[in-house]
Amino acid sequence: MTPNLTPQALAERYHFLCRSTQPDAEPSASAIQTHLDDLRRLLQIDLLALARRGSPDDFADIYFALTQELERFREFCAFPALAGKFIVAFGGAFSAGKSSFINALLGKRLLPVEIDPTTSLPTYLLRGETDAICALNLFGHRMALSDEEFSSLNHDEPNTYGSHIANLLGCAFVTRANFPWPKLAFADTPGYTRPDDASGSDRTDERLARTQLNAAQAIVWVVSAENGGINESDLQFLASLQNDIPRLVIVTRADKKTPQDMDDIVRGIQRTLTERNLPPLAVVPVSSRKKDEYPLDIVRTQLEAWNKTPRHISFARNFKRLFTRYARFIEDEQRRANLHLNRLNRILARQEADDDNMADIEALKNSAIADLQRMDNLRDALADVSQKFFKLLKVIGDTVGIALPVPEEIDLLDIQSFDLLKLLLTVRPTDNRKTLDYRPTLQRLTTPAHVSNLNSLLRRTAAQYCSPALLSLTTPAVITKLPHLMRRTASHYRSEISVLN
Repeated sequence: MTPNLTPQALAERYHFLCRSTQPDAEPSASAIQTHLDDLRRLLQIDLLALARRGSPDDFADIYFALTQELERFREFCAFPALAGKFIVAFGGAFSAGKSSFINALLGKRLLPVEIDPTTSLPTYLLRGETDAICALNLFGHRMALSDEEFSSLNHDEPNTYGSHIANLLGCAFVTRANFPWPKLAFADTPGYTRPDDASGSDRTDERLARTQLNAAQAIVWVVSAENGGINESDLQFLASLQNDIPRLVIVTRADKKTPQDMDDIVRGIQRTLTERNLPPLAVVPVSSRKKDEYPLDIVRTQLEAWNKTPRHISFARNFKRLFTRYARFIEDEQRRANLHLNRLNRILARQEADDDNMADIEALKNSAIADLQRMDNLRDALADVSQKFFKLLKVIGDTVGIALPVPEEIDLLDIQSFDLLKLLLTVRPTDNRKTLDYRPTLQRLTTPAHVSNLNSLLRRTAAQYCSPALLSLTTPAVITKLPHLMRRTASHYRSEISVLN
């Protein structure tokens, strides 16, 4: 389809396209970009060369995480104000209503309602001295955008303008002087699911959405009430995110359902997430059309709490953790090679000098020594790449004003919670014990009991275990035989309790 644009509009679009592919001529920005390119080459050339000599099975995940963390670091270097902000990322499936909800939350339309789903163009909203919009272009440099240019980056851009500039931009930054939360920054991430049409690209990869959400300090997950609840793909994606990131679930388009249906949907989502060990801070229905019936007080209260939460910059820590994962693999291979070599040495010590197997054992020993030497060389090479990487990282951080001290390995230790019940259920089969079905017992405990002789039971209890003061309605009861009463009660119900053991 050929866009119907005036000559002036066509010229403005062409100028926009040129700016999206133009390097920044500012010397300081050029120096930072050079260092960032050096970091990228260390990963894309040096680290990949090491991987060919030996790498863990999950090296693809390590490499992807490193490149995505570097991309985030590039964004923070282009806009250092982000470094001190508490990032609240808005996520969800394609067309769940994330941008519309953010616009409603802020009281004005700051985001295009439909950012092109075939791009991964995260948009940061935060407070600034002036109202402005900028983006990172193809070369990673900042370029200013007008409100009209930013609004044009939607799914209709190819048809309306005959261009696809959104694919040339890394991310966008929207600053507003009246942004309500000075220490927060919103990150509007594209949907993790592809659209139904065939125009989706690899940039709409769910791994990219996962990386952006895992980098945030809090997540607002958006689902549509039209789905009738939260679907399985959302649940699986949420389960793949870091479980220590707090999450608030928003149910948009609540006006599409009756109030009773919305109550059922909210309770159902809360119950499902809890059962899947994904408990949310809250499940909040919202509607842009019926704001009075679905107020945003709970959401704003939570945002105020996050606004008071200190922000810790984690780039160096995240990079260190990923390099350490690679180093742990090399250490394991070194231990394995040493163990193999020690075993061969013990075998050789027990062999006779004229044994026909001596030559084969010696060959195996030499192979083990070669493997050990190869791992030693790989360890030194990885340490060299890591040292160069963090040296460059610190130089860039000092230039843009972001402190990036290299953490020690002990600082990477995370005290994580664990599911004791899940652990016990895992251990139980190793003891040749069958897994018990507690449902019948639990069902009996939740069934209301019918007591036919309640009055007689109360009189016997009062006479046997309580002082005469209990008979007075104005005097508090004093139980004189409480231990004996507890023993009899335990004896009476022990047969029921034993079923749970």
